[in-house]
Amino acid sequence: MKIFKRIGAILINNLWLKILAVLIAFVVWVVVAQINNPVSTHTYSNVKVTLLGTDVLESEGKFYQVVGNSDVIKITVRAPESVISSISPSDIYAVADLSEIREDGTVPIVYSLDRAESIVADHDELQVIVEDKKTRYVNILYEMTGSVGEGCVAGKVTLQRNRIEISGPASDVDKVAYAQVSIDLDGAIKSISADMEIHLFDSTGHRVISDRIVKQTDYVTTTVTVLSTKIVPVYASVTGDTATGYLYSGNISVDPEVVTIAGDTSVLNTINRIEITDPVDIAAATKDVTATFELEKYLPAGVSLEQSGFEGEASVTAYIEKVAEKNINLSPERIAIIGIPDGFTAEILEEGTVSVKLSGLSTELNAISAESLVGSAEITPNSDGVFADGDILILPVKFILTDHVKSDMVYVRVLLTADV
Repeated sequence: MKIFKRIGAILINNLWLKILAVLIAFVVWVVVAQINNPVSTHTYSNVKVTLLGTDVLESEGKFYQVVGNSDVIKITVRAPESVISSISPSDIYAVADLSEIREDGTVPIVYSLDRAESIVADHDELQVIVEDKKTRYVNILYEMTGSVGEGCVAGKVTLQRNRIEISGPASDVDKVAYAQVSIDLDGAIKSISADMEIHLFDSTGHRVISDRIVKQTDYVTTTVTVLSTKIVPVYASVTGDTATGYLYSGNISVDPEVVTIAGDTSVLNTINRIEITDPVDIAAATKDVTATFELEKYLPAGVSLEQSGFEGEASVTAYIEKVAEKNINLSPERIAIIGIPDGFTAEILEEGTVSVKLSGLSTELNAISAESLVGSAEITPNSDGVFADGDILILPVKFILTDHVKSDMVYVRVLLTADV
């Protein structure tokens, strides 16, 4: 008992020993705490910085873009393990107020985390580019790829809209020259109608890809009419009379001679040719006459021309020739006597040959010879219908000629002899 009383007196009477005891107790507690819940560090990647003040820039007609990944930071946190185990990247407070943007385009990042002994980021500012926002309209064009089915052709292309509004930073919007949709025909045999995706292109035909440009719409309804085709000839005609001494040869050329037309099958089935109803006027012509016609004028409604490299005009030429002449000495045997009265025989009294003067187209005259020319002399009843033995009749001779060859009047004497 005396020993315990003595120790108690020492503790009561010696204050510094009391303080030492408290310090020792604290150290023991810290050591125990470190053993049970030690302090450690942990790094959190891909922590997204929250941007403030964006509405202010937008209200001023500005467009901003964070350069690179400067709005993503890597945070190293020092804290007890019990704290670190309960932390997620979303618990870390990281913000940048764009209203505090500096002249060099940097914005300070403020970050913090409750319960952490310390927090260190790999960078403490982000880089921002600020531009004027621009809005403009561009035309929507189209391109067709692939081919329609055999015997068909792509007709009219209709877009629901011809222009589209785009907006975004001026530097991106200014790159855009036009918008375009691509239509894949892919063997189509009937009309196509679908929503086609709109893409943007620069003046060199390269596609402009930017997630900073906002299009009024991403699609446009596009309709392509697919028509049947048919090959038909082209016909033309002439009107009027050539100058004296000249003839229309009967030949007329049309260039092109045939064309391809396109339209609904039911309509094409009723068309066998294209008739140019305006004839070529050869009145008083002394040389070939050429005229040009727009063939679309002579097509029925709903039918169009479809021919690569053909502009729709037909050139029509009517060929004119100068009248040629030819003399043929025809044997009387080549002239037949017809209408011989009953009881009589008849013979031509002309001695030698009969001279025949022909005029007309040289190409047709050249085909006529003394061996091919045939004539006829017809005996017609006289006024009283009575013929006598020894009558001599003067009869005109008719020849079998083409439309473009004529002969001068030729007469022969014919002797009638009564049968015995």
